[in-house]
Amino acid sequence: MTKKAAPKIYFILLLLFILLTGCSDKKASESAVSPEAEAVITAMFTAPNEELYSPDASNVIGENTDANSDDAFANSEKILENWNKLVGKYFETGRLEYFISTYGQTYLSEAAYNNTKITVKDISLDSKTDDSETVLVTFKINKEEMVEKIYFSYDQDGLIKDVYPINFK
Repeated sequence: MTKKAAPKIYFILLLLFILLTGCSDKKASESAVSPEAEAVITAMFTAPNEELYSPDASNVIGENTDANSDDAFANSEKILENWNKLVGKYFETGRLEYFISTYGQTYLSEAAYNNTKITVKDISLDSKTDDSETVLVTFKINKEEMVEKIYFSYDQDGLIKDVYPINFK
């Protein structure tokens, strides 16, 4: 190797190293579940959790119930406040409330009413695009292991617009 060629070879090797290292970092982020999705899934599938779900807060006031409407409203407000503290920063304005009222408390309510324990075993990425990701959640209800596929869509700022199960059973 001549003295003139050595710096060129070192430069080319350094450039290749930088390019390969940069590409591998990008691949890792593309194959990982986002922190937002992971936080929401952990909240949804860890039960019982009296901070995020209370049967008193979800009772319908009216016939066949002796719940006090003021207490139910206060419990509901506290539950929403707890969700907001935990994952509210990840949601587009107004979408957290929608999520909680539709799918967000499904497993939490099941645990409360059926006296079961739900734990997350594994969270893995199924697919990802610039504005969405689909996540596979392996969890246990008591001793039974189940898998749920959860879809997340994001706005242009990276905030969650929608969360819902795919093939919800």
